[in-house]
Amino acid sequence: MKILTTIMILAALAVATTAVALAHGDEEVGDYKLVVGFFNEPAYEGGVNAVSVRVTLAGDSAGMSGSTGMSGMSHSEDAVGVEGLDQTLQVEVTYVPTSTSKTMDLLAVYGDPGHYVAYFIPTAPGHYRFRLIGTIEGDEIDETFESMAGGGEFDDVRSQTGLHFPEPRPSLRELESAVRGAQDMAQQAQIAAAAEDSDSDAGALLGIIGIVVGAAGVAIAAAAMVVATRARNSADNS
Repeated sequence: MKILTTIMILAALAVATTAVALAHGDEEVGDYKLVVGFFNEPAYEGGVNAVSVRVTLAGDSAGMSGSTGMSGMSHSEDAVGVEGLDQTLQVEVTYVPTSTSKTMDLLAVYGDPGHYVAYFIPTAPGHYRFRLIGTIEGDEIDETFESMAGGGEFDDVRSQTGLHFPEPRPSLRELESAVRGAQDMAQQAQIAAAAEDSDSDAGALLGIIGIVVGAAGVAIAAAAMVVATRARNSADNS
């Protein structure tokens, strides 16, 4: 079941983009070479993606020359991949602008020894940090890889806006921001109305404003749900 799940995930990632990723951070740690980046690059906000981790023995030039795998990480045909690390390694993903972090398990890529992924959908553009933690064959590992905004080598997440054609569409992040703004305005109007004498004209006017703005927030929220549903359906039918 785990192998089947991994295959399905990788198939979805392959459909999500035809771009070939060549930019990844690589480090030699003891006897091992680590090559880390986004599975799909360029990486786009709202698109299915994954942290891609390749671990090989240090003398094998993995990640630098030779054939190119599904993730676009070029690697030597005779590189010796280190297996079993889905049981001993995790990756901490951080969206640096807000310091929001999440620790994720790795999945072994079937048929590609030493290659692991942690899939997720980046929901905001900008600077990401991947921190690989755990052990490799008993050796402690704590290595950090930055996207380009932090001086690293793998791609920052980009906004989808420039890809929209023929009509531009707001991102879910923008719609959610608009909903929150409308809700805040409605709440402020309602608080102001409550502070006024309920019989006064000002209190009645502010109450009406609160209702109107609140209704606008509901309408925006409904529009956001429609856009999200269409996006999911489109991805499912790809």
